[in-house]
Amino acid sequence: MYLVTKHYGALLLLALLGLPGPGYSQDFSWWNSRHQWDGVTAWQNYLIIAPGFMGPNALPVPEVKNGRLPEGASLALGPAQHLSTGDRTTNLYSEGYVPLFSDRVGLRLQWVPLEYYRMDTLTRDIRRARDFDGKGTASGDVYISTYLQLLQDHATLPDVVLTINLRTASGGKLSAARFTDAPGYFFDVSFGKDFAVGRGALQRIRPHLMAGFYVWQRFETNALQNDSFLYGGGVDCQFTQFTLTQALGGYLGYLDDGDKPLVYRLTCRSNFDAALNYEFRFQQGLHDFGYTSFRLLGVLRFGDLHE
Repeated sequence: MYLVTKHYGALLLLALLGLPGPGYSQDFSWWNSRHQWDGVTAWQNYLIIAPGFMGPNALPVPEVKNGRLPEGASLALGPAQHLSTGDRTTNLYSEGYVPLFSDRVGLRLQWVPLEYYRMDTLTRDIRRARDFDGKGTASGDVYISTYLQLLQDHATLPDVVLTINLRTASGGKLSAARFTDAPGYFFDVSFGKDFAVGRGALQRIRPHLMAGFYVWQRFETNALQNDSFLYGGGVDCQFTQFTLTQALGGYLGYLDDGDKPLVYRLTCRSNFDAALNYEFRFQQGLHDFGYTSFRLLGVLRFGDLHE
C-alpha cells in the first residue's frame, strides 16, 4: 500500500510541475512514418528553414527603409493577422525606437511577444512540423537594429541610411515551424529624397530604394546558413494628416528552397499633432510567402529627445 501511494504521489507531483511521468513521453510515430525518419538524423534536419515553409513571423521580409531616420523616440504596439490557405496566424507586434547620442544614430527593437496559429494537416505535413494538432501559441524573435544617418538634406544627393540588424534565437516552437531557433542578421543601405508637390492635400512625395545582405542559420549539415541579396523600393506620399507608402521588398536566397520571398506593402500612417498616432499596413505575399496580412498599430511618440 505504501509503494502504491508513493507511486501515485510521484505522478501527482510530476503533473503539478508540468513534467512528463515515466512512460508518458509524446508519441511521434506518426511523424516518423509520414516523413520516413531514418532513426538517426535529428528531426530538425528535416525542416526547411525558409520563408516558404514556415510561419509568417519566422523569416519576414524586413522593412523597406526610405533613407531617413525616425524623428524622436517612439513605442508601437498592436495586433496582426496573417491569412493563407492552410495557416491562420494572429499575433501581437511591438517595437521601440530611441535616438542615441544625436539625431543621426538610433536603436530599434522589434518583437512578436505572442503568436497564435492554426495549421491544417496538409500545411503541417508540407512543413514537416511535429505539432500533431497544428495549433498553439509561440513567442517570437527579438530584432536589435542600429540606424546610422550617413547623409541628410544634401542639395542634390539623396538621404542615406545604413542599418545593422541582429535577429536573436529567442523564438519558440521550431517543432511547429513557427520560428527558426537560430540567429540571423542583415545589413541594408537605403536612399530617398523628398520632392515638394504643393497641390491640394498632397504636400510631397519621397521615392526610395534599399539594398542589402541577409543571412540566417539552418540545421542541414550541407548548408548551415543561407546568404541572400536583400532589396526593396517604394514611394511615400505625404498628405496633411497622413502618409501613404507603397513598397515592394524581398530577398533572394541561393538554395532555391522557398527562400526568395517577395511582398507588396501598403502602409498608412497618421500625422496628427498628438502623442498618439496610428499605422495600418496591408501586406500581400507575391512569391515564397503565401500570406495576406493586416496590421494595426498604436504609435506613441515622445518627440526628439535631443531638442
